[in-house]
Amino acid sequence: MLGIESLSGNALAAALVGIVLFEALALYVGYGALESLVGGAVRRVLTGECKLAELLLRRCSAPAGGSDQ
Repeated sequence: MLGIESLSGNALAAALVGIVLFEALALYVGYGALESLVGGAVRRVLTGECKLAELLLRRCSAPAGGSDQ
C-alpha cells in the first residue's frame, strides 16, 4: 500500500520505525483529544453523579463548583 515493499535492509527498517512512530503520535494526540472532550462526562457517570441516559440526552452537566479536570 505504501510502496515500502521494494525497500530492503536498513531503508525498510527505517521506514517501518517511522511508520510506527507516526502511528503512536497520532494515537497519543487522538486519545488526548477524545479524553478532553468526553473524559469529564464519563468520569461523572462512573462515579454515579449522572446516569448514562442523562448523559446521552445532555441533561448531565459539569458540577457548579468549578472546572471539570
